[in-house]
Amino acid sequence: MDGIVPYRNHIATLATTNLRSYGFSHYICPFYETGNGQTSYSQIQDTMRQREVFYKYPAALQLLYFVAICIGCILISSNLASLAVILLGGMDKLAATSSLLFIQAFSAIGGFLVPALWLAWMKKAGETDFLHASYPIRPLHLACGLVILLLSSPLVSALQEWGQSWSLGPGLESFFGPMTSRSEAILDQMLHVDSWFTFLMSFLVIAVVAGICEEFLFRGGLQNLLKEWFKSGHAAVWVTAIVFSAVHLDPAGFLPRCLLGAILGYAYLYSGSIWVPVILHIINNGFSCLIEFCYYKGYSRLDPDILSQSLGTEWTLVSIAGLIFFAIFLFRYRKLKRELQDGPAQGGEAADADRNPAQ
Repeated sequence: MDGIVPYRNHIATLATTNLRSYGFSHYICPFYETGNGQTSYSQIQDTMRQREVFYKYPAALQLLYFVAICIGCILISSNLASLAVILLGGMDKLAATSSLLFIQAFSAIGGFLVPALWLAWMKKAGETDFLHASYPIRPLHLACGLVILLLSSPLVSALQEWGQSWSLGPGLESFFGPMTSRSEAILDQMLHVDSWFTFLMSFLVIAVVAGICEEFLFRGGLQNLLKEWFKSGHAAVWVTAIVFSAVHLDPAGFLPRCLLGAILGYAYLYSGSIWVPVILHIINNGFSCLIEFCYYKGYSRLDPDILSQSLGTEWTLVSIAGLIFFAIFLFRYRKLKRELQDGPAQGGEAADADRNPAQ
């Protein structure tokens, strides 16, 4: 057995030498025994530091790692959640509302939030706050996001109605149809509840947990990586929005969800804080949850299905015009703000803007 240790050291030395030539150091082959059969503490410390080399990898390779981690986390978390429900309550418990809420929350945290936090940890050497979670929320940014969400509502409804009229053909209909129906049934079960407590739990999962986890993954993780790869914030926003919409596997809602994803992406790009799109996402989901629950309980006569119906060509055109004019206004405002900041020192606000990587 003693003769094995030098051989293992020789192999590890060769591996680390080759990996160093590619800038990987011994990140992939970190641990090997010293002559006394023990792992060196300094080697462990050095290995922990090697994670910080990750930010030097090509953006495409970082993205590949990130996608692989996401797929693994989604598969593991969803199966673990289902297994936990079965072990604790039996197969019959899988269809219970409480079980569905637990599975949804656990899957979102494990499948979406964990990969985003892993990416931020791996990128820490290149940027201490890769997700921009410590950047402050400016009321103006949040207000602009809310205005854009409001202006886009007629356009979103028109796109939703148009998407429902699409004919995907027998093959795709048979594939997407059952999944869409099942998703709608699960959502109805979560929101068509009798107690306010159960509704609050549903609201927490559908609006708050989903808003945080999805924004950390898509905007904080994917959009940032794509921005590094494409060297373009606009391309990163739209590609992320397309992926964000596609993973929901809802053809009828693809275009409106893509538009909402782009709005959230630009909110993140120009605010510099992940919490701005998170709050907007929570408000968007939460409003839909509240409308659905109040209509089911008879507190409101506003049918949620009306929200997905077009308000007519006139309102759609008004929505498009409003978005264009508001975008022009924001562009002119930011341009004027930059011109003022390029002059004499403007105090703390200018300094904050300079520290904001999105501006």
